[in-house]
Amino acid sequence: MFKPEEKKINNARFIEIEGEQIPVSEDVYRAYKRPLWAEHKRKEREKRCRDANGNRCIKDCSQCEKQRTGSALSLDKLAEAGFDVADPIDFTQRIEDELLIEALHIALDELAPLDRQIIDLFSAGKSEREIAAVVGMSQKGVNRRKARIFADLRERLKSFS
Repeated sequence: MFKPEEKKINNARFIEIEGEQIPVSEDVYRAYKRPLWAEHKRKEREKRCRDANGNRCIKDCSQCEKQRTGSALSLDKLAEAGFDVADPIDFTQRIEDELLIEALHIALDELAPLDRQIIDLFSAGKSEREIAAVVGMSQKGVNRRKARIFADLRERLKSFS
């Protein structure tokens, strides 16, 4: 892999190419480095804000109220500007929730086909009467079966609470 680096020893210029130090003249060194320097300067310039006249700011960017691309953002400054800053995420709770959801999906996949159909219809907002018409049962039968399914799921997921 081509990975150029440079070194300056006793005013001699070197560019490292594939682990080998190549001596180069000052002109070659500058020609090689010019695009890299220009890109670095462009990135630094991009971070600077502008005043009302369009002139670039020369103040310390960390203290500036006009943050630009690449600058550090401050939650305090966002809150002062009137943006709603969300509470920090509790990663432990988030992971527990994800594990519970994964366990629920596994438990649902292990249900009998009729039970799964009843739960799918119920979660789609169907009433017990509508579910009964689809699966060919009485409304009371759907009610009992749904209660049994939820009790079974609750028991299987009890270890997560």
